[in-house]
Amino acid sequence: MEGLNRAELFKDAQFLQSPEGLLGGTVVLLLFWLLLRLLERWGTSSWSPVIRAVRRPLVLGFGLALFVGWIFGLLAHNLSALTERDVARLTTSIVLIVIGRALIVGGLKFLHSATFNRWLMREIENERERAMMVSLLDRIYSIVIVLVTFAAIMVAFGVSPTAVGAVLGGAGIGIGFGTQQISQNFLSGLMLFFNRPFAEGDWIKVSSFEGTVERIGWYHTRICTFDQRPLFIPNALFATTPIENPGRMYHRRIYEEISLRYEDLACVSQIVRDVKQMLQQHPAIDQSKTILVNFNQWGSSSINVMIYAFTKTTDWSLWLDQQQDVFLKVADIVKAAGADFAFPSTTLYASPGFQSLQAAAPRPDTEQ
Repeated sequence: MEGLNRAELFKDAQFLQSPEGLLGGTVVLLLFWLLLRLLERWGTSSWSPVIRAVRRPLVLGFGLALFVGWIFGLLAHNLSALTERDVARLTTSIVLIVIGRALIVGGLKFLHSATFNRWLMREIENERERAMMVSLLDRIYSIVIVLVTFAAIMVAFGVSPTAVGAVLGGAGIGIGFGTQQISQNFLSGLMLFFNRPFAEGDWIKVSSFEGTVERIGWYHTRICTFDQRPLFIPNALFATTPIENPGRMYHRRIYEEISLRYEDLACVSQIVRDVKQMLQQHPAIDQSKTILVNFNQWGSSSINVMIYAFTKTTDWSLWLDQQQDVFLKVADIVKAAGADFAFPSTTLYASPGFQSLQAAAPRPDTEQ
């Protein structure tokens, strides 16, 4: 069966190398171009962009294969070193490359089309995660088409399919061992796409750095730090380091301790009660979460009261405004209770012996 296929292939190649074959191939190519134009015009809105994307590489590629096959066919008749079998293999390789290129262009156009995005929207609601999934499918699809095209070209040149599979498998193992660090980063990048601990645009905090994710690449992830500097992190680091994603937080926390004077000890109970009531009535505070206001520490120069609550918003700017409003209301409550805030201070108490020595000591203005 394999010999029959190759014989038919060489027979077709010989026909295309003749003037009649060149003319017939040109006519078929023009009809194929016309068919694609009709499909692009009368096809559905979802497939028209795909057809438009593959039309040019297919027509130009097949035309190139036809012309190259005819030129090398003429040379084969004059050069003994170039056989018709070589011309057929070369022409077939060009056709396979053209088909592979068209599949990549068309497939990527479909992956980034509105139709595929609408289908993916039903599976993944988050827009950033959808963009990550499209990027992952883009890369996997391109790699698969390149490998299949390479394997098909090897078979066209007479290599056994079993040998091609063994070569690709052995090459994959060898590359994996030889470039272990690169392989780790690549596989970690794939895991980032599948697990999605963060997406492009998220604010993440890892180890000793934090920033906004700009791009998740094959080998590294690019992060823009808060001082607007790009930071490139190998993907393998994310496989062994905990990742904090503050951008996906559910709430923001207000956690503070206010310091009151010791002479305001009698007012502490009232202040705690009024502050807690204020938080329970504040529109920015999430009442379904824990709200704590307690006198919890004797400080060296103050009485410390803890305030613990969560806001509904996660937006940093809005949270700062809401926290400021809470703090100002706390200050009003403290002032209304007749108390005040403490600050670090030291009180010195003179001993009785020191007072007697001070009384017996001569004054500087005493006449001798």
